Amino acid sequence: MSVLFCRDCGVDISGEPLFRRISFTLENGEKAALVGPNGAGKTTLIRACLGDIRLESGEVQILGSFGYLPQIPIVGDEGNVFDCVIQERADLLQMQEQLRELEDKMASSVSDKVMEQYAALTESFERQGGYALEALVRRILTGLGLEAEMNSEVARLSGGQKTRLALCKLLLRAPELLILDEPTNHLDIAAMEWLEGYLRDYPGALLIVSHDRYFLDRTVSRVFCLENGGLKGYTGNYSEYELLKVLEAKTLGREAERLSNKIAKLEEYVRRNKAGVNSKQARGRESQLQKLKPMQITKVDHGLSISLGNGGRSGNRVLLIEDLSIAFSTRTLFSNVQLDLRRGDRVALLGKNGVGKTTILKAILQQAPFKGTIRLGANVKIAYYSQEHENLGTSGTVMDEIRDVSKLKDPEIRNLLARYGFKKDDVFKLISVLSGGEKSRLALCKLFLEQGNLLLLDEPTNHLDAETRGVLEEALQDYEGTVLAVSHDRYFLDKVVTKIAELTPQGLLLFEGDYTGFKEYKQQEEIVVAPIARSSKLQANVQDLQEGRTLAREKKRMKQLEVEIEELEETLHMLEERLSLAGTNYELAMKLHEECEEVIQRRDQALEEWIAGND
Repeated sequence: MSVLFCRDCGVDISGEPLFRRISFTLENGEKAALVGPNGAGKTTLIRACLGDIRLESGEVQILGSFGYLPQIPIVGDEGNVFDCVIQERADLLQMQEQLRELEDKMASSVSDKVMEQYAALTESFERQGGYALEALVRRILTGLGLEAEMNSEVARLSGGQKTRLALCKLLLRAPELLILDEPTNHLDIAAMEWLEGYLRDYPGALLIVSHDRYFLDRTVSRVFCLENGGLKGYTGNYSEYELLKVLEAKTLGREAERLSNKIAKLEEYVRRNKAGVNSKQARGRESQLQKLKPMQITKVDHGLSISLGNGGRSGNRVLLIEDLSIAFSTRTLFSNVQLDLRRGDRVALLGKNGVGKTTILKAILQQAPFKGTIRLGANVKIAYYSQEHENLGTSGTVMDEIRDVSKLKDPEIRNLLARYGFKKDDVFKLISVLSGGEKSRLALCKLFLEQGNLLLLDEPTNHLDAETRGVLEEALQDYEGTVLAVSHDRYFLDKVVTKIAELTPQGLLLFEGDYTGFKEYKQQEEIVVAPIARSSKLQANVQDLQEGRTLAREKKRMKQLEVEIEELEETLHMLEERLSLAGTNYELAMKLHEECEEVIQRRDQALEEWIAGND
């Protein structure tokens, strides 16, 4: 059964068609990606399907409940994080309140009608996951890295945290159709991997717009490619889609070449024989020729040719970091960081959000306070790419931005910018109106002009489409200098880096290899360490249990001794009274005296034990 039905849809932007005759369906439980170059209209198509943008033609039907995560979601600022998320299931919270009311009624007076209502409501509440609701909220918040913020006020969250909060709310609501636009933005690798697993098990349909190729490989089984105003579907994950695209292009190329050769031969035959003895055959060939039309192969050519330059050869030791620690106010981000970077190294700096990865890059640039040693090697020239693009101006045009940092003449600047995708009038765009992808390409162009032999890259693939990421990866593979990169793009890490440096508050763990190798190493480590940890935890629990039981026995014994001492005191008092009344009955007096001595001895022993137990 289809949950999303899109037929012959078209949208215009500023009076010009962005796409036309777009048709596709999404089946219940199907997981699909919507991909294409920046500017192709992916987000516009989604918003048109949701009714947020007017369709010039066609129709869309959504059958069932749906939820949408935009790139920049709006989250209210009221209440704390946990309450904000759990309110998404107000239906279950209302059922829970009704159950409490019925319980109060049953406590005061029992009736068959109330009992039946309570039984039916309890069954419905349990079937819809009501008893597991709070645990599910905690699981989602923890998985998306908001565990520490559960009791924080929403108003105090950062923009990235609010985006994750919006995703938490959507996952808890669990609609039949989930539409996610760049859901991995603001997620660290651990949160991405958790989300991959959650979405793989998600029972509803998914439509995901994402440039994270690694993420798509692990979540989708179908890919829709939107480009040149048209849409085509492919079966498989992202890697399989890429392979099918290459094979398709080669097949179309061979078919177009075969047809072109056939047309050329027919034209040559008609030209040579039109007026000769074979004119009749020539007219027949001409008739065939009129039925044949050359195949028009649309090639997507962004004209990208990214280069990262090289500021000359550095010394063998490029960067030495010893005993590095960074703290802000009373909080220490990390300490005991050691790193010896050699010429040609390509190192990825990984770690949880907030651990200080960007701060290390800033410290290397002498832009953040630190303790320890940071030394650059001989002839090292740093070029820095910032994920926030602070090095881009806020006014002026693209041309002005390059004029300010180079001595190139305008024709040379235009040629350079064309290599980074800025063609014709694009060079006169204002910086303030550039998209995220355009700003990233302009920042890469400026990076090239810096001609550094040590690249410090902070999330270089953010906002770039898949093709541009591929071009950047090739440029870095050809780069002869040294690279230290912070990135959550695991596909990029597998293509580019040769070492992984994992940053933790206690220091840096260095691993030789790409991300996939690092992940396998971590998984093996977990296999070895987890049973030991579980065993240690079990032993600790057993020990705690034994200690708890011992303590409980001791407390119980102290209580018994207190009662015993009190009873012995009462017995002794009674015996002493009887002894005082014995008079001249020496036999009775002797018996009572012996009993008193025995009780005193028992009381003193109990008292000694009680004192020893309370020391």
